[in-house]
Amino acid sequence: MSHDPYPGEHPRAGHHENPYDDAGRGDQRQGAEPYPSVPPYQQPYQPSFAAGGYQPGYYQPSPQAAEGASAAQLSLILGIVGFFMAGFVLGPLAIWQASKAERLGVPATAGKILGWIVTILNVLAIVGVIVFFVVVLAGIGASAGYST
Repeated sequence: MSHDPYPGEHPRAGHHENPYDDAGRGDQRQGAEPYPSVPPYQQPYQPSFAAGGYQPGYYQPSPQAAEGASAAQLSLILGIVGFFMAGFVLGPLAIWQASKAERLGVPATAGKILGWIVTILNVLAIVGVIVFFVVVLAGIGASAGYST
């Protein structure tokens, strides 16, 4: 004595029907669209970015912001390299590039700070070298007066 919860939906004898496919039935849902068939897996459309296009959903910066970001990166690189070589030239260049980036609306604090540190350290080094030579020359001049 089982009760059939879905009367009238039994498949015909010898006919195996997909229970999830309503396309073959016209009895219960008249006027309703059958479920759409799902196509086999396909790769989604991928546009070509080689022609200078941009990927949808991603931010494309303005040319001014891109130039500012480039100047900020360059100031950081100049500040780091200035610690190891030609800091008296690269330090001020790093400060200049950081100022350029900030004028374009891109923060470049790290590059500016590194540029100032490199510049100050190199100025102190140059002053130290000058003081060293003055002391050495004064020592040589003072000892030249003593003859034995």
